[in-house]
Amino acid sequence: MKKVMTPAFRYRILAAAGFLATWLGLSGQTTSAPTFEVASVKLNTSIHNAIGNRFSPGSMRWTNAPLKTLIEEVYHLKSYQILGGPAWVDSDRWDIDAKAAKPVSGKEMYEMTRSLLADRFRLRFHRETRQLPVYRLVVAKDGSRLTQAKEQDANHRWGTTPGPGLLLMNGASMQELAYWLSVQLNQPIIESTGLTGRYDLKLEWAEDDSQTPDVAPTEVAKWSIFSAVQYQLGLKLESTKGPVEVLLIDHVERASVN
Repeated sequence: MKKVMTPAFRYRILAAAGFLATWLGLSGQTTSAPTFEVASVKLNTSIHNAIGNRFSPGSMRWTNAPLKTLIEEVYHLKSYQILGGPAWVDSDRWDIDAKAAKPVSGKEMYEMTRSLLADRFRLRFHRETRQLPVYRLVVAKDGSRLTQAKEQDANHRWGTTPGPGLLLMNGASMQELAYWLSVQLNQPIIESTGLTGRYDLKLEWAEDDSQTPDVAPTEVAKWSIFSAVQYQLGLKLESTKGPVEVLLIDHVERASVN
C-alpha cells in the first residue's frame, strides 16, 4: 500500500487506522520492544513536499517525512497533541528504509518504528493533560438542518468522501462529523449536539482561511468552514478550552545518517 500526502491536503488517513492507540511508557519505549533487523535513516534534501510510505509484512519505507509526522503516525496522534522539541522536528525531511528479520503484524511494525525513533533520534517524551483551545460542536439557535440518513442499499452506501473545501458523508453520526471537522481544523472538537441519529450531509466551504466567518448565507464562495457548518448544517462550532492529552518532547537529536 502506498500513500502520498501534501501539506495542502489535510485529509490524511492514518496508516494505523486499524489498530487501537497504545500509549507506551514515559521514555517512549519498553524494555521488550521489538526492533528492526536493519534500518537506514537519511536526510532528504529534495525540494519536493510530498510524503510517501510503503509497508509490507516485513519492511517499512518512508520518504520525505518530517519526524513530527512519524511521531503522529506511530503514536496515533494529531499534530496539536505533540508539543516541544526544536523547529527541525517539523521542517527536516527523512527517508527511512527498515526491514524486520521475519514477517510481522502491523502492530509489531509500529512498535519497531517507535523503537527506531527512540534509538536513532534519541526521542524521549512524557505525557500530560493540558487545557488547550478546543471547539464544541452544538446545535445552532435556529435548529439543526440535517437530513436523516437513507437506508443502505445497492445505490446508497454509507461512507465519507473528503476533499479540499468539501465533505460528503452518508450515514454519519455526530461523533464522526466531529472527527472530520477536527482533521480539517487541526484542533480538538467536543461533540455536544445531543443528536444520536445518523445523517446524510454535504458541507462546502472556501479554502481561503482569511475570509470573513459570518458572511451572508448566499455568498457560498466566501464561507469559512465555521459559516458553512452553521448555515448548511444548522450546527455551530463554539470556541472554548478543554483537557487535551499531549505528548511533550523532552529530548530529541537529529539522526546520524547511514
